[in-house]
Formats: sequence, structure tokens, C-alpha cells
Amino acid sequence: MIPLVTLTREPLQMLKVDAIGYGAKATGEMGGGAAAAVLTAAGPEILNALRSKLVGLPLRVGEVVVTPAFNLEAVGVRLVLHIISIIKNTPQGAYCPQPDRLRDGVCTALKLAAQAGTRSVAISALGTGEGRVEPRIAARYMLDGVRAYQQTGPRAELAVSFSLPSYRDYEAFAAVIHNQ
Repeated sequence: MIPLVTLTREPLQMLKVDAIGYGAKATGEMGGGAAAAVLTAAGPEILNALRSKLVGLPLRVGEVVVTPAFNLEAVGVRLVLHIISIIKNTPQGAYCPQPDRLRDGVCTALKLAAQAGTRSVAISALGTGEGRVEPRIAARYMLDGVRAYQQTGPRAELAVSFSLPSYRDYEAFAAVIHNQ
């Protein structure tokens, strides 16, 4: 098992962590799943912060934008890690065209969280809803992202939780961890 990784069925915005990450759309919309829950809990200010930081970024899977947590700061969450996982306006509709880049997104998100001085991060399953990524595939790439973060030299120890309220996502992550 990967050290310092836990799985929980608790919703992302309910966890007592320094930073939370979710699967963001490249457009900056926050309309469904974990994104909607984060928007509701953080407040509408997060949309402007996210959209202003997306300007000029290459909008591809695995890019990460960091914003303040706004209303979530009242419960101890300092940062929101918007991990681009869904690209809209493709011939196939909105989806995650490069699930292998979820690894890079998780690794980058953890690096940015550590640089900001956080000690604990919770991330939802990336791309398993609207992104149409099979949960076991997402789990494998996301856990590889944690491993890549841990292997890139001296790093601050981060406690990483995966927030997986969906039984399907939780079981997929548990199976991948068990088989490693």
C-alpha cells in the first residue's frame, strides 16, 4: 500500500484537510459532482478566481489551478486544487480524452499543495463521472500520481485522502491498492 494514503466515503467538502482537489472542466464550469459540491461550499467567488487563473493556460488534462478556498476556510480548508480532467466541446462531447494525464495532475497538485505549506490533501475521483473514465483506470493513474510525487526527491510529507462517496469509485480504488 502507498504510505500516507487513505480512502474515505466522506464528501470532499466535509473533510478536515488543508486542501481539496477535484476534477475540473477546462472551461472553468463547476456544475456537477464534486465540482458542484465545492462550488456550493466555497461560494461563487471561487468561479471568478478559477476563471481568471485559467486565462492563458494550456487547457489540457492534467493542468492544475490553485485558488483560495473562500467559504471553506471557515472549516480549515485553505486551498482548492482544480485538476483539469474534462475537456468540453470535442466531437465526442465532454470527456477525459487522456486519462493517463490524471497521473500528472495528481502529482502536480500535490507539489503545489506542499509548496503552499499544506500537510493534508483530499482529492475526489477524477474523470469517473462526466469524464467517462473507468474507475479502476482513474484509480491506477491517480495512485501513480501520488507515488510519482513521493519519488521526486525530498518532499514534505503529505497525508493524502481520496474522497470517494460513490461505492463504484471506492471499490475501484480499494481493489487497485489491494493489488499493488
